[in-house]
Amino acid sequence: MHIEPLLIPAELYQLGETVTVTVNNSEPLIHIKTMTKECSLAFNFVAADEHCASPTYQIWDQWLAPFSELAELQQKVAADPSLVLCGFPASDGCIDIWHHQGQARAVSCHHSGASEAQRAMLLVALALDYPLEDALVLARAHARSYQDHNQHAQGELIWPSKAKVFPRALTVNHPQIKQIGWLTDGQAVAPFAALDASLLDLYAVVDSSDWIERVLQFGVNSAQLRINNPQVSDLENQIQSAVAAGESASAQVFINDYWSLAIKYHAYGVHLGQDDLDSAHLAVIQQAGLRLGISTHGYYEILRALEYQPSYITLGHIFTTSTNAMSSLPQGVSRLALYQKLIGDHVPTVAIGGITIERAAKVRRTGVTGVAVVSAITQAVDPAIAITELRNIVVPNFKNMAE
Repeated sequence: MHIEPLLIPAELYQLGETVTVTVNNSEPLIHIKTMTKECSLAFNFVAADEHCASPTYQIWDQWLAPFSELAELQQKVAADPSLVLCGFPASDGCIDIWHHQGQARAVSCHHSGASEAQRAMLLVALALDYPLEDALVLARAHARSYQDHNQHAQGELIWPSKAKVFPRALTVNHPQIKQIGWLTDGQAVAPFAALDASLLDLYAVVDSSDWIERVLQFGVNSAQLRINNPQVSDLENQIQSAVAAGESASAQVFINDYWSLAIKYHAYGVHLGQDDLDSAHLAVIQQAGLRLGISTHGYYEILRALEYQPSYITLGHIFTTSTNAMSSLPQGVSRLALYQKLIGDHVPTVAIGGITIERAAKVRRTGVTGVAVVSAITQAVDPAIAITELRNIVVPNFKNMAE
């Protein structure tokens, strides 16, 4: 009743490989097998049959008063990678909780939506190879959207894309973090300084200050210095030179990862990955006046990044790329378009990952603010010509201006 209608838009939007559903009433677990993973789920029970293996995920989604303390459940999920709590009743709404690298992560929303729709989307999203955290976010958004559609007799269901039905990530910046009882470290961060979104159309990501100078000379207005090896002997000089080049060209130059050096040399901005959000002193970066970019790779990471009100976020990786080791799957243009609908005008966005001159136009048509390129410039026979071709595609009216 719920799963089949969800598979129709999934196929229409090309959100994953074709899903086949079979029913085995003698099997207590739900099994999901994709091209990259295999998992099993049990709802509200632990399979005790000696002939049945323990489930990958134990989904608790039925709750009766009196309820446990949220902090207690948070610690329990942090200690058990298989435990997933959905729709836990909390003050002013409900919370979904799951395990991530020895910690518990969570999202919250004001109402839980329809429970059967939530379960169905969870299974469909996992079958489409979304990671667990994204499957949970989609499930909650669909449950709320389904309930809203039924209440307003709006008929046909669509894949959730409107921000109002999505939950909020529980971070230190969540306005009710203390009242809810979620345990977290750090202090809330004020919004980061804005950038000039009109200069974000073509965003070059390069690995040396020499390349920063070259791409700025060839007409790029936004660039990132990404040096993956912190043991580089001239790291500090590279950062200092990149910052100086950006100032000289009145360009937006971001330093990847090395936020303390970026502050030291008064960089325009800093770019951080998801793991860096746990270790970087975001308040110090914000108070120094630096702009902040945050990498995201799916629904949950987008929601998490939005809580910090950064200057921009990157969405990736869109296509297979060899320039950076990635643990996530390529998102593809269809998922990118849905991410952009979710974000809307809240913050500028940059698509990144495997984007070539041939792919740039369809990426730009998804509505992203900018397109980031790496090897399309650095491995081009003539980088200057490559940049001109890319600007013809991604920068509005550039052709007319050039003529």
